[in-house]
Amino acid sequence: MNKYRRALLQATCLLVASSALTLSSFAADNISSEVKQPLWYQPPSAKTLELAKVDDLSSTVVSDGQRGEKGVLGSTITITDEQAAKIKAGNYTVGIALGWLGDDWASEQLIGLKETFAKYGVKVVAETNANWDDAKQIADIDTIAVLKPSLVVSIPLNGKTTASAYRKIASAGTKVVFIDQAVDGMDPGKDYVSIVSSDNLALGMYIADELAKAIGGKGEVAAMYFANDFYVTNLRYIGFVARLMAKYPDIKLVSAVGHDDPNKGQEVAQALLARYPKLNGLYASWSIPAMGAVTAAQVAGLSPKTFKIANENFDQIVAANMAKDGFIAGISSQRPYDQGVAEAKVGLLALIGEKTPPYVVIPPLAVNRSTLAAAYKTIYRKDLPADLAADLKK
Repeated sequence: MNKYRRALLQATCLLVASSALTLSSFAADNISSEVKQPLWYQPPSAKTLELAKVDDLSSTVVSDGQRGEKGVLGSTITITDEQAAKIKAGNYTVGIALGWLGDDWASEQLIGLKETFAKYGVKVVAETNANWDDAKQIADIDTIAVLKPSLVVSIPLNGKTTASAYRKIASAGTKVVFIDQAVDGMDPGKDYVSIVSSDNLALGMYIADELAKAIGGKGEVAAMYFANDFYVTNLRYIGFVARLMAKYPDIKLVSAVGHDDPNKGQEVAQALLARYPKLNGLYASWSIPAMGAVTAAQVAGLSPKTFKIANENFDQIVAANMAKDGFIAGISSQRPYDQGVAEAKVGLLALIGEKTPPYVVIPPLAVNRSTLAAAYKTIYRKDLPADLAADLKK
């Protein structure tokens, strides 16, 4: 058996193994009864389905926090001159513990954090990258704890396995701001300051919108979701399904498959396309697995004119493919720089004893080829690169 066929067989097995819950509870005719869902899946609530009917969600908080906390828009988090003076006089330090640094989401988030801390005279004493490894993240947090920073900002890769490390550093007196999700056994306002995240249900809904636009509002689509139980990516997929149910009766979801590693996007997509060669579109998670799906579509001999891919997270690689009028036709983007700024601000306010919201959200941004240049400016705070601008004119 050659390498390609072996990889395809392995990926086919993954498609079966990663799905565990039949979608029998759905009443929507455009959700196939053959679609299976992961064990973490929760069908869209009545509230979510109602909000899924609303076209413009830019000023509406759709998602709640993990413990039912009501979300507060990040734009409302401000620091007064008096508060700024207290922060600068505090000689505070901070550690930043990221789960990965392999994409623009993480890089832009880091820039937003560091620029905001520098603005208020707070010294960053540690920056770590766990590179998708729970054990390394635990070691990273333990290493940062030795430095006794005033604050740590971090995205837990796994809310269960890493929990003891976060509880330990918090109990030693370091304030904790979580990116995207908290860990087990820690409560907001008591054990940690806040969770700051994109409005992930809305983000998933915008993916459905962009995919629908790209395929003309009708056809058969599939979804390639992140299989691990990760709160924010769970919400994105649920939001995607809810939007299809609420707004797009002529688009049918025929399959949903999981990947447990962003670098497995190509092999999972190849197996999916082998089974469903006439798909009109695919929701392909974030930029790295989405570009894997692009390669899979090329290998399968598909054309960007008849097969479209939408993904979450604006990244240079998907922006370049979109500019070339490739398979990437829609992006529902987080605003990672703005999220980093909000994370820093809630942490700094907590350091001087100010009360902060337990759950802060940043609205997503819907992007397609016609809005690519403006979106690039919003996300990166600079103009579209010349090569991408030239591709857009072709």
